Amino acid sequence: MNNDEARKWLDAAWHEALEAGNTEHDPEIDRLTNSGVASIRYALVTQMLGKIADPCRNLLTLQLAAGGDGAWDPRGFSTAVVAPWVADNHSVLGKSLRPYVNNPLRVPRLVRDRKDVRNADEWNVLFDLLEPLNDAPPEELQDMFRRILASLVRRMVGQRLAYPIPQRISLLRLMNNLEAFLAKSSGGLRPLAVASALFKILGGEFSLFDDVRSQGVNEADAAAGMPGDIMCRNDGELCLVVEVKDQDLTLADVRASTRKTKESEAGLSNLPVAVPSVRKQDRKGVEALSPRNWAAGLNIYTVNILGLSYHALTLLKEEWRIRLVRAICDELDDRRDRSARKAWHDLLSEQN
Repeated sequence: MNNDEARKWLDAAWHEALEAGNTEHDPEIDRLTNSGVASIRYALVTQMLGKIADPCRNLLTLQLAAGGDGAWDPRGFSTAVVAPWVADNHSVLGKSLRPYVNNPLRVPRLVRDRKDVRNADEWNVLFDLLEPLNDAPPEELQDMFRRILASLVRRMVGQRLAYPIPQRISLLRLMNNLEAFLAKSSGGLRPLAVASALFKILGGEFSLFDDVRSQGVNEADAAAGMPGDIMCRNDGELCLVVEVKDQDLTLADVRASTRKTKESEAGLSNLPVAVPSVRKQDRKGVEALSPRNWAAGLNIYTVNILGLSYHALTLLKEEWRIRLVRAICDELDDRRDRSARKAWHDLLSEQN
């Protein structure tokens, strides 16, 4: 493979790794991908990918000048293929654009028990992984590289992304970003992150509540002892719960939500349910429940997150738009969902 083909192969393999998600830990590989020595992280990926691109290359060669069978130019390969890929994927290996100019990689080849580097034990781990693979068949090399990519997915999930937060953002652009972000089904994660961030903003600016917490997406309310998806407190007292759905509201949803709220000991009187809309065949049933619940002391409101965001932000100063953007970033980082974080990151990148 030439450099362009190697990059395409890498992108495809990385996509597969991302789709597989956060897999189980692999201590042998994780030690290298999470090494405190950036040169080791870059060398692991560069040497392996270079060998996959051309099986005739020597895995231990670091400089073309080393000569001998399988000599090649890892420095040029890393600059042309690996470093741009890293920059396009949240600096998962580091932020160096030319990693092979660092002293530990400015030697002819990898050897064991080096005297010219700190962390010699870490370099020995890299050598011990690569050396037996030098004569391995392509299938074995690719299987090992997929283990490396899986480990990098785990590494990226654990990082807080450097979101490209703009200095200013128009209300129209922000609403377009939110609409695009919420358009993809996420099992409730995306709307919960946005709604949690929004209620933190509303609570702070309007002095409605001083503490807003939300549960994990797959965490049952009853098991967690929570009366709703989002809980808003003031001076320690629960004053509002919010239910959040990323699908159209059903009659069963309303009954389950009102039951949880009524069973809570907080004596709540309001229950906003943030949903895209109400399912058509359930609209009459949902409307019929409202008077009954009102008579029992509970007001149920169905609200659209986009609509609520728009109307709230029209009342707030411009700076609160950026605060909402940052709050969403924090919520997504706390939930560690790779797909949602990347989607929000990419939407903000389009702003710039």
